Amino acid sequence: MDALPAGANPFDMLINPQAILDAIERSTHLQNLERKVCRPLDKAVPAKPAQAPDVAAFDASIDRLIDRTYY
Repeated sequence: MDALPAGANPFDMLINPQAILDAIERSTHLQNLERKVCRPLDKAVPAKPAQAPDVAAFDASIDRLIDRTYY
């Protein structure tokens, strides 16, 4: 098996994480990447619309059946 080139040890992040982070900061390839901050979890979650009474009753009956069958 061929030896890995210097700096290509997959366990370096575990052994010497600061060296890896320094190499990332010095990387011109990474610096040239386009950056965009996405925050999808910052959006408010809309409230669930109210269900019709017959749909809610049907859902509840299914839930009770599942509870009796599996629990």
